[in-house]
Amino acid sequence: MKSTEKLISENSEYFLYTPGVLAKELFFYPTIIGRFEYEPGYRVRRAHMDNFLIMLIEEGVCDIVLSGKSFRAPKGSFVILDCHDEHEYGSDSAWKALWVHFDGPLSRSFYRNIVESRGNVILPKSYPTIHYELNSLYLEFLERKPIDEARASLHLSAILNSVLSQESEAPSRNYDGLKRAIAYINEHFAEENPLEKLSSIASLSPFYFSRLFRNETGLTPHQYLIETRISAARFLLSSTPLSIKEIALKTGFTDESSFCACFRKREGTTPATYRKKLGTS
Repeated sequence: MKSTEKLISENSEYFLYTPGVLAKELFFYPTIIGRFEYEPGYRVRRAHMDNFLIMLIEEGVCDIVLSGKSFRAPKGSFVILDCHDEHEYGSDSAWKALWVHFDGPLSRSFYRNIVESRGNVILPKSYPTIHYELNSLYLEFLERKPIDEARASLHLSAILNSVLSQESEAPSRNYDGLKRAIAYINEHFAEENPLEKLSSIASLSPFYFSRLFRNETGLTPHQYLIETRISAARFLLSSTPLSIKEIALKTGFTDESSFCACFRKREGTTPATYRKKLGTS
């Protein structure tokens, strides 16, 4: 859904979710998830919400007030808030965030342990991994397909465990470079992205870039590129009337045949069958 709030860009979108009984008893589960571009001057103040909030600051800076305490979250920050308490956030300048309101039986325990050891605003070395997990969950909503509650819980669990298990520190130039390369892939996934080009964007040697990339995302740069292309293809299959060939070319594949083979390997079905099941053909 598009946001109707003032000072939020029309490009911003969010999704509501009501978990099942099993999810409420066993899992972490999202209740609202979105990616917003905020215009200068945006601020929101809430007295209470029955959930917790994670925000990843993708651009700009966000100022936060939680239970009377003030924090500043720059680009690359992981923010976690207990929305049961009074809270406020916003900025005098433009900023962008990927965010999720979530809950679950263990949410408060994870929140307490993270805040006690790391704080509410963290600059984690594992930001690329955290971003990958949350962006993957967001894309599942964006594609408007049935949500697998166990998989959604795994995404949230991976994020919380990653934050809890790693030291917090200001990001080094190496991690800044890695984030630049990941952002470049996300924006230019339909183009050729050889290792030499991506490592150059990150200002790292190809060998070290590949090792750092895999350590932080669990994927090689090429695997991440292909996963991004397939995610974009799923979205186009579910939301546009484009032909399979057009989608193949738009998402960076050389031809329809290679696209179909790659799609089937990862999704277990052909693009045509995937589209037919969604009822969008």
